[in-house]
This record gives sequence, C-alpha cells and structure tokens, in this order.
Amino acid sequence: MPSIDQYTLATVPIETYFGQTKLATGTAFVYENDGAFYLVTNWHNLSGKDPNTGMHLSTTLAEPDRISVWWNLKGQMGNKFPASVQVRDSTTNRPLWLVHSVHGSKVDVVALPVIPLPNAEMYPINRMQSDSLLLQIGMDVYILGYPYGMGLAGLPVWKRASIATEPELAGISPAPLYMLVDTASRPGMSGSPVIRRSWAIHLPRAGGSAVRNATASELIGIYSGRIASTDPLDAELGMVWPASLIAEIITGGTQDI
Repeated sequence: MPSIDQYTLATVPIETYFGQTKLATGTAFVYENDGAFYLVTNWHNLSGKDPNTGMHLSTTLAEPDRISVWWNLKGQMGNKFPASVQVRDSTTNRPLWLVHSVHGSKVDVVALPVIPLPNAEMYPINRMQSDSLLLQIGMDVYILGYPYGMGLAGLPVWKRASIATEPELAGISPAPLYMLVDTASRPGMSGSPVIRRSWAIHLPRAGGSAVRNATASELIGIYSGRIASTDPLDAELGMVWPASLIAEIITGGTQDI
C-alpha cells in the first residue's frame, strides 16, 4: 500500500459550469467548523468574475450556477468521483457561498457550505496534524493544486514557491491583505491550499528549533493565481491569502450578494 501525504488528500479538483457549459477548472479543499463542512476556494472561481474589475472571466460572459467536485472516494485512498454542487439558490439566484464580513469579494476567498455524501471522505485540512512554523520571506512553501485539471490518480501537484514579500505585513496598511510568492503556476491551481513543510530540523514560530524524524506542516494560505500581466517575461508572482481569513469568513457567516 503506497504512503500518501495527508495534505495531498485534502485537495479536490473542481470544474465550474453554467448549465451544461463548462467554464473553467480550479482547486478547492475541505474545512470543518463545529461539525459543519465547507469547501474553500477562490471567489473568482465561483463568481466567474475578476474580483478587482468585476469583469467576467469567461468569454461566454456566463457565471457558474454549479460546480462539479471530484470528491475523495471513501475506502479507496487517492480515488475520486464527481458530484454536482449548486453554488446559487435555484429560486433567487443568490450565491450560496460565504465571503469575508468586512472585505467581501476584495478577499478572493470563499467558503461554500456542503453536506458530505455517504461515499465521500472529506479529509478537512484543519483537522490534520499541524505545527506552528516560522514563516519568513525567502522560505519555500508548496501550492497543492491541479494545473490544467485533475492529474495522476486524482492527486494534486505540489508546486514549489518562495515567499516574495514580508508575510507579517499582509493586511497592514498600505500593504495588501495578501502576500506574494514567486512561482510559475498554471491554470487550474486557483483555490489551492498553500503549505509550509519542514523536514528533520524544524523552526517553530515561537523561536528555537526542534529535531524529530517526522515532517512538520502548516496551512499558511490560499492561492488565488498570478498577478495579471501581458508581458510574457513577467516576474511570475502569485497571491496567497492568509489562512486566518478562512475562520473569519465562516464565523462571520456573511452570504455573498
């Protein structure tokens, strides 16, 4: 039986649809709070719009009314199956996802309430082994996503990135709420969890060091794609929203409009 990293199992590929028309692909992951489950991804994935300009992302000008989620199949680690999940109320057309209660869609992160299917293993990322690790500019992190859709055996790619801006300044004026990472990401990775991973010798956030055989990991953010550029030789900088925003979105309970 192959050994699969617990964080590898936390992610699910998603496909956005308007009716039967496929609009885009992306990545999401499961988060659990007080027994309720949420699918965390980007606002632009579910809205079909650019959060900065409000312009439609699809050339069809359509907005998703449902997504196809490739859930982890219970009892068959690594295997996935598709199921349709509504993202808008069928009567009012109002979005079903939650946004940040203060910043709304300016934070490109949403939490969509979901009811677990009997044959789906949820693997909530915030219930996995986690450590409080030091996070500094220049350190490597990993974006766990699905470039161009679902990959080998339905498992994500761990795309290496390096922190390109001071992480503790994110959200402190005049800095934006997100931090930047240097990485050559690809379409389909928007909504991916971003993981800090350490081996053997670990640097805790509180200072000092710890040595142990096991790896140490921490969810540090949500990836929302590269900064838009028309220059093919751009700096390949991507945006990562702090993981703390997820709890704020869920406890705020603010439904998008």
